[in-house]
Amino acid sequence: MRRELLARLSILLAAGFFSSAGFFVGFLDMNVWAILFWRSLFALGLTSLFITMQPARFTLLHLDWPAILAAVSSAAATIAFIPSLRLTSVANVAVIHGALPLITVVLSGLIRDERICRRTISLCVLVAVGTIVIFAGSTTSGTRLAGDGLALMMTIFMAVMTIAFKRSHLMSVLPMVALSNAIAMMGGAIMAPSLALDGKQALIVSCFALFQISFGLILYARGARLLPPPETALLSLCEMPLSALWAWLAFDQRPTLQTILGGGIVLAAVIAHLTVPKGRIVPTEE
Repeated sequence: MRRELLARLSILLAAGFFSSAGFFVGFLDMNVWAILFWRSLFALGLTSLFITMQPARFTLLHLDWPAILAAVSSAAATIAFIPSLRLTSVANVAVIHGALPLITVVLSGLIRDERICRRTISLCVLVAVGTIVIFAGSTTSGTRLAGDGLALMMTIFMAVMTIAFKRSHLMSVLPMVALSNAIAMMGGAIMAPSLALDGKQALIVSCFALFQISFGLILYARGARLLPPPETALLSLCEMPLSALWAWLAFDQRPTLQTILGGGIVLAAVIAHLTVPKGRIVPTEE
């Protein structure tokens, strides 16, 4: 019982750390590609340090193909994620990302050629409705609409990463995270018009990498090992309101009515998916 309680606390703390992305990006006065580069560089350094502290550190360096696909997908998600925080509201990004569990189920069913139960399809329709409501609130601004689109792309890439890593035989997530950060760092270096960084910005971006990536990842990994996946996903949904809360408190960035309404629809669908007993999924006939 005590281990499960600590595991739940770890997941909740991880959600808190993950939700800090918009908070840190809001304080960084540099172009998004420079943010991507420095955040990934610091995260790569911290992840590499954690790898060297592992007893079987050399065996961790051997990546299989699913882990490589997961790393590429994670890097693509990061490359979409950072600009989305500048183009649209943090609340919109968080709410769209909240659909990850259902999107993962649908993509997994399509990839594995499985028939998805009607309940899941119905919930996906609800998520689509909620997402459309959120996008409708951004139609007056092409910039916000682009940000919402990037947030949706980020969520799809995260779903691909989740599916790919589940097929990997790696015992640790650290090598995949290190490769992901290396790829994202190179992407930032190529796209950034300038990589200039002063002492204050260096401190903020290093804290960004430390808290949002390193601490969040470690706590999430520890908690997820001891809890069923549905419970882990359900507790992780705390990231959605927390992301909006930090942006509101720090920058007075209040969610729009469409974001609240659409987010409520998405949240209800995901919670129903995670808590209501699932229908049986069977392979499709040839």
